[in-house]
Amino acid sequence: MGHGVSATLLGIMAFFLKNRLPEKMGGLLHGASSTMEIAIGISLILIGVLGIRESREWEEDEVQTNFKSLSAAAAPASMELDNGAVSAQSKRAVVFNGLLHGFSWDGAPSLAPALTVATWRGSLTFLFSYALGTMAAMALATVAIGEGTRKAGEIMHRPDIPQKVSFVSSWVAIAVGLFWCKLAVF
Repeated sequence: MGHGVSATLLGIMAFFLKNRLPEKMGGLLHGASSTMEIAIGISLILIGVLGIRESREWEEDEVQTNFKSLSAAAAPASMELDNGAVSAQSKRAVVFNGLLHGFSWDGAPSLAPALTVATWRGSLTFLFSYALGTMAAMALATVAIGEGTRKAGEIMHRPDIPQKVSFVSSWVAIAVGLFWCKLAVF
């Protein structure tokens, strides 16, 4: 949800500002873009570190408990309630992370149709559709990966598959975050 909302806000700002910014504003926008890119890279690194910590906690818990779904993988186990539900604080953290990543300029080209439309109504219709599509795609990917790894673990009698996928993907998130920061700085 956060990614869709912030991408929509970027699109609205771009539509409003098109043909209104003086050319010298480009330097300011470039500086803001680099700052956001560094924040996104740091966010990916933190997600990776939390994921590694969670997968290690999962490994310890796995000895005494049954399968656990990764569909809320962004929420550390320490933020879960007694019944396994994710806390409101954890949900806010996930939405904030989505908001941050939606402000990344790497997705800006996909918002270009919002700038080519001549009316506010057309632009807002596209941006609303874009946000809904983003939310649906990310939700489906999360469910497919989380539940898919859990089911694979059940079928293969390997309850450690979700934990191992989480561990490896956390290291990938750290590597991507470091590379993202390097690109933003250099």
